[in-house]
Amino acid sequence: MKVFFLTWGLIILSALFDSYAAFVVKTKFNELGHIDFSSFRSFWSYVVGFIRNPKLLLAVTAFVAAPGLWFLALNRIDLSIGYPILVGFHLLFVLVFGIFALDESFTWNKMIGVALVLSSLYFFYKK
Repeated sequence: MKVFFLTWGLIILSALFDSYAAFVVKTKFNELGHIDFSSFRSFWSYVVGFIRNPKLLLAVTAFVAAPGLWFLALNRIDLSIGYPILVGFHLLFVLVFGIFALDESFTWNKMIGVALVLSSLYFFYKK
């Protein structure tokens, strides 16, 4: 169990932290709309509105912590196994955040993609 947590557990946590940070940023972008590059003043106003989000600090913390967790896991797992696992879980978490929190659609193509990702994770784990 300890080995699982120090490899897969840290990788899953890293993917979750990174995905959460992306979700918070996307949520704020959706709230503010498109960035206006017509003038420095409008761009700066957008940036100030963006960084005033209290969740942004948590997102930045998660975004900074994610690689640290990944590096710790990489100490105990092969890169050729660990990186595909990280990417696979990152894809799954982003999909879940998108569908359940951002009301994005869940299409047949996404369903097939999830099945392929899950089956690939199985083959990476299988010895």
